[in-house]
Amino acid sequence: MARQLFIERGFHATGIALIAKLSGVAVQQLYRDFPSKEDIIAAIVAEDCDRFADLATLNSALADDDRGGLRKWLESAASRKDNENDRLFLEIAAEASRNERIHSIFSDIRRLMSDNISRAFAGLAGSDTVQDEHRLLSEAFMIVTIGSTCTRALHQADTHLAGTKLISCLIDGVPR
Repeated sequence: MARQLFIERGFHATGIALIAKLSGVAVQQLYRDFPSKEDIIAAIVAEDCDRFADLATLNSALADDDRGGLRKWLESAASRKDNENDRLFLEIAAEASRNERIHSIFSDIRRLMSDNISRAFAGLAGSDTVQDEHRLLSEAFMIVTIGSTCTRALHQADTHLAGTKLISCLIDGVPR
């Protein structure tokens, strides 16, 4: 329920009392489980990150030295279509710019994702060791992914084809 309220109303317009009421939970119980709205956001972000990261697929592709699987993992990460979660991502990102606790949560998740994307690029290069070049590609990839998320959320545009092409350029180089 909190996720939906944050998407519909935003972080500031959603209070603990409203979340409790619409969830059918006593306010005191909600505060026992989540001492603050930031703790609710942390739980939502952790859940989304686990789902988004799909580490089982990444780890399997790395273990099998499956370049096609690594590429598919990267492409799926960059071009997911999930309007509600795109809007929630933007809401959390905006809150992270003003709220130190949300910023910290957001930064931790970003670091985790960057590490995993770097591992994928290292695997594509046939390496078990992440190098600075893989980290730089990961940063470029994350910029593309965040841009895709913003474009989908703000313009309801399909970014799949452009995202896939850009990832192809990151992996294979720019075609002549």
